[in-house]
Amino acid sequence: MALLRVSVVGQDLFKIVEEKFELAGFNTANQVKTGMLGNLKILAYTFELEDQEIIEKRKKLMQVMSEDYLRLMPMFVNGDWMRIFVFKPIHI
Repeated sequence: MALLRVSVVGQDLFKIVEEKFELAGFNTANQVKTGMLGNLKILAYTFELEDQEIIEKRKKLMQVMSEDYLRLMPMFVNGDWMRIFVFKPIHI
């Protein structure tokens, strides 16, 4: 079993990301933690996935979230692709 961790930064993104989870086929998170990053609220989801399906599910999730590039900016840590951070995009 592999653990996929998704951290959503900003309260206005919580509902949007939950919709993207449903579109990508993620049912429920094993664990949801709350926290703060400065004055921004964070929800940290942990999904337990089978080793055979982790690559396809993660790819689908990143694809679904990146299609909504005006509202979401998903990123992952270099070298640790099992931790995804979702931010609000910065438009210049």
